[in-house]
Amino acid sequence: MLFRRVGFALALLLGGCGGSATSAECEGLTTEQCTQPDGGIPDGGMPSEAQLVVDTDWLEAHLGDPDVQLIDTRASRSDYDASRIPGAIRLRPGDLATAVDGVPSQVAPPTEAQPVLRAAGLRNEVTAVVYGGPPEYDASRIVWTLRYYGHLDVRYLDGGYAAWAAAGGELDTDLPSPESTEYTIVGVDEGLRVTGDWVLLQLGDAPYDMPAIQLVDARSEGEYESGHIPSARSVNWTRNLDGGLLRARPELEALYDGMDSAETTVSYCVSGWRGSFAWLTLTALGYEDARLYDGSWNEWGSGGFPVEN
Repeated sequence: MLFRRVGFALALLLGGCGGSATSAECEGLTTEQCTQPDGGIPDGGMPSEAQLVVDTDWLEAHLGDPDVQLIDTRASRSDYDASRIPGAIRLRPGDLATAVDGVPSQVAPPTEAQPVLRAAGLRNEVTAVVYGGPPEYDASRIVWTLRYYGHLDVRYLDGGYAAWAAAGGELDTDLPSPESTEYTIVGVDEGLRVTGDWVLLQLGDAPYDMPAIQLVDARSEGEYESGHIPSARSVNWTRNLDGGLLRARPELEALYDGMDSAETTVSYCVSGWRGSFAWLTLTALGYEDARLYDGSWNEWGSGGFPVEN
C-alpha cells in the first residue's frame, strides 16, 4: 500500500473483518434481504482491490461515473443546497443513529436505516464516496455505518469538500432534487461493531494487564486522563490529521507505534463518532481486524464497567 502526500493524497488498500447478519438486526426484513450471496459479507467488507481513502485526483478521474455515488455529510443543509460536488446526496450521522438500551447515538438497526437510505437516494452496488467538512469524523462515521450495513465499496475523500473546492473541482450550484430509491440492506457486518460486555470479556481479570485486544481512546487527552477503559491507548482523533488531510503514512504509523496490526483493535470515544475516525485510520493502515465500540464512553462511563485513571 502506498501513501502519496502530493496535493490531497492518501490511497490505501482496505483491511478489516468479516461478519454476518443477526436475527436482531434483521427483524422486519425478509430472509432474502438478510442473506448475503456467496455465504455472507467477505473478509474486509469489500473487494480487496478497492481503496478506502481516495484523493481529489481520483475523484476527478471518476466524476460522472454512473457506478460512483457521492455522499455529502456537511452539517449545514444550506451549505449543501448552495453548492455540492455534482451528484452528491446528503446524509448526516444522526440520520442513522438511535438509542440502544438507553445508550444514545448508536448505529440504527437496518429496519430503521433502510427507509432513510432510500429517501436520501442511495443506490445499491455503487462505489459510495463520502466527503464532508469539519469535523471530519462525520464522514468517517458514515463510511463505517455503511460498511456495517454491508455496502461493499465505501470510500472516504481525503480533505473533503474543502480539498475538492481548493483543487478547482467542479461544483453543482443548482438546487438539489434527490430521488428516492429501493436501496436494500442485505445484512450487517457484526465484525465491525462491539459492545461493552464484549470489551469487558476481552479485558480478562483485574488488573486487566493481559487484554485479548488493543484499545484506542480517540477522545481528547483531558477526557482520557479523567477516566478510560483499562489498557486503552490515548490517540486523540485530531492527531491523525494535518490541515484537514490525513497525515503521511510514517507519521500515522508513529502515532500507533508498538501496536500490532494483526491483533484485534478496538477504537472508542464518547459516542463512537470520533472513534470512527480512528477506525478509518487504522483500517487504512492495514490493521487486519479494526472494530468500533459503538456505545463507547456513553455506555462504559455510566457505571458497571472498570475505569482506569
